[in-house]
Amino acid sequence: MPDEITVTKWIAALRQGDEASAKKLWNHYFQRLMNFARSRMGAITTAVYDEEDAAISTFRVLCENLKAGKYPDIADGDEFWRLMLTVAARKISRRLEYESAAKRNGGSAQLERIDVSLAITKDSSQVAVEYEELLSKLNDPNLERVAVLKLDGYTNEEIATAINRTRRTVQRMLDLIRDLWREELDNLD
Repeated sequence: MPDEITVTKWIAALRQGDEASAKKLWNHYFQRLMNFARSRMGAITTAVYDEEDAAISTFRVLCENLKAGKYPDIADGDEFWRLMLTVAARKISRRLEYESAAKRNGGSAQLERIDVSLAITKDSSQVAVEYEELLSKLNDPNLERVAVLKLDGYTNEEIATAINRTRRTVQRMLDLIRDLWREELDNLD
């Protein structure tokens, strides 16, 4: 997995029009972005538009805008990821609104989609902040790394290889993370 300095270099190179850097960023972020889109779209994916479409569209727009000189404050991978979350959430929300429009047979099933859409429109930057807060509650860089890898869609075996631990150790770490986060989320209620 590339480090933050490498991702920052890719972003800078993409601003200069380097297509190879766009591909590297794509490889680095695509699965995470698809997982995010899937979690936001839930069961509303259609044959016409699904989480992969949302991820591709988001990434394409960001690359075009970076090359055009937009987002001058985006300098590193964390900022780039937060921006991707924001753009993806807005794209998904707009798509849900489109799918729910009355002229497209917006019946009772469509009303359920509107409820989902309202939940999605929650400011994605807030989602990113909550994500960071949950990671910080782990108080252990090893647990944070395991959590990030798992949320990025890596299998337990892939995580074990990445952190040089056994699969069982990774499972124990994930159990601990779940317990800590469950306790944290229960405290919010």
